[in-house]
Amino acid sequence: MVIQQSRPSPRTWLLAAVELTAALIAARLIIWASRPPCPCPHHHHQHGMPKTSAPLIHWGWIEYGSLGVAVAALGWWLVRRDARAAVVSAAALAGFAASPAVRGLASHSHFIAMVALELLMVACPLLLLRARPRPSVARPARGVGWTILASVAAVFYAGLLVVIHLPALHSHGTAPTWVALFALAIGVAYWFGVLCTAERMPTRARRAMLLGAQEVAAFIGLLSLFGAWGATAHTSPWDQRLGGLFMMATCAAVAVPLARKIK
Repeated sequence: MVIQQSRPSPRTWLLAAVELTAALIAARLIIWASRPPCPCPHHHHQHGMPKTSAPLIHWGWIEYGSLGVAVAALGWWLVRRDARAAVVSAAALAGFAASPAVRGLASHSHFIAMVALELLMVACPLLLLRARPRPSVARPARGVGWTILASVAAVFYAGLLVVIHLPALHSHGTAPTWVALFALAIGVAYWFGVLCTAERMPTRARRAMLLGAQEVAAFIGLLSLFGAWGATAHTSPWDQRLGGLFMMATCAAVAVPLARKIK
C-alpha cells in the first residue's frame, strides 16, 4: 500500500512568500519611521534621566492555584473527556491569565503578553466549546444573520490583536482586568462562529473567517519576529521576537488542522 502525502501547492508557497516579503518590507518601514531623527548615544545615560525597569512581581496563591487546577483538570479531561473538566480547566486558565501578577509581567514582556493573550483568546474558548452539549439531530435553518454575527466576531478578534500591539497602549502600564475578560469573550464568540455553525453557515465562509483572522495574527507575529512591532520600553529584542514566534506557532498549530476539519 502506497500512502500519498499531500504537499502544499505552488499557490500556497507563493502566498507564503508574498506574505513573508510583505511582512519584511512593513517591518523595515516601521523601524525606519520610528527611528529618532538625531540619535545621540551619549545622552542616553545623562544624570537625572529616569530609568525604566520592570517592577518586582511576586506570584501568589492565585497564580499557583489557578495554574495547578488548570493542569490537573486538563489532564483529567484528556483521560476521561469529561466536559466538566474542560470547563474547570478553561476557567482556571482564564483566572491565571487575568491574575495581577501575569498582567503585570505582560506589561513588561511581549512574550508573556502573547502567552496570556493566546490563553484567553484560543485555549480557553476551545476548551469551553469542547464542553458544549452536542446539537440535536434536527438541522437548524441557515440565515444571513449567523454569517453577519460570525463576521463581526472575526473582525473584533483581528482588531483586538492589532489594538493590543499599538505602541500608544504600552505606556498605560498593567492592563485592567476587563481587558482580559473582553479578550476572552471575543475569543469565545469568534471560535463559536468558526466551529459551531456547520449547519448555519457555508463552509467557505467559516474557513475564510478562520484563516482571515489567523492570518492577521500570523502577520503581526512576523512583524514582531522582525523586530518591528510588539516591543515596549522594557522589553528586549529577543523577548519581542520570542513573543512573535510564539504567536506564529500557535496560529499554525490551531489553524492548519482546524481548516482541514471544516467541511
